[in-house]
This record gives sequence, structure tokens and C-alpha cells, in this order.
Amino acid sequence: MSAELEKGLYSKLSGASPQTLAAGRVYPILPQGVTFPAIRYQRIDTQRRLALDSTVGVTSATVQVDCMAESYSEAKTLADSVRTLLHGYSGAWGTLTARLVSLESENDFYEQDGDRVTHWVTHRYMIWTNMD
Repeated sequence: MSAELEKGLYSKLSGASPQTLAAGRVYPILPQGVTFPAIRYQRIDTQRRLALDSTVGVTSATVQVDCMAESYSEAKTLADSVRTLLHGYSGAWGTLTARLVSLESENDFYEQDGDRVTHWVTHRYMIWTNMD
């Protein structure tokens, strides 16, 4: 993922309502001993579109956003906040322009490690930008 695309994603996730719910805990890699709720994100793939003789100036990236919490309801509330923020968005995306952000899939997971239970909702978004 272009550093600019990742900066735009971080900016979106660390602002507005997800920031309030996750208290600024937005990470590409979760730190050890992280406090929940938190948001984790990563790029899954990037596709750069070509015409016959050049790039077309449009790139699509699939990103995964995990909304993580100690309770199922808290994870779902955070995920709903992220979905409301990102799904259908178009406009400024850091130094790029998001032509469209589309939620492609949503899954629920949980993990138990001793007494600690972690719930998370995974969203996969397709982000179309003007990045080459």
C-alpha cells in the first residue's frame, strides 16, 4: 500500500467517532498488551489499473480493518462506527482522493487466551483512489 493511502486510512480511523470509541488506539500492528477497544488495519492487496499505453490513474486497494474489544457488543458498536465512517465515502483521503470506499465483507471472531477473551469484527474495504 502506498504510504499515502495508509496515512489517509489512519487519519480517517483515528478521527471522528471511531477515535472516541477506540480512544485513539489505531494500529497497523497491535502492540503487546494493548488496551481494548482498539482498531487494527492492514492492506490485503493493491491493483494498479493499466490502459494499452499507460496507467489510467486509478488504483484499488483492499484493506482489512479489525474492530477489537473485550465484549461482543463493544466490538460490534465500534465496527458500526467504522462502517458508518468509511462505507460509501468519497473525498479527501490524506493527499489522495478516495473515489469510493466500499465495504466488501464483514465477519465476527473471538479468541480466548486464559481469562482474556477478545472479540473482533473484521471488515474488508475496497478503496479506489487516484494513486498510480
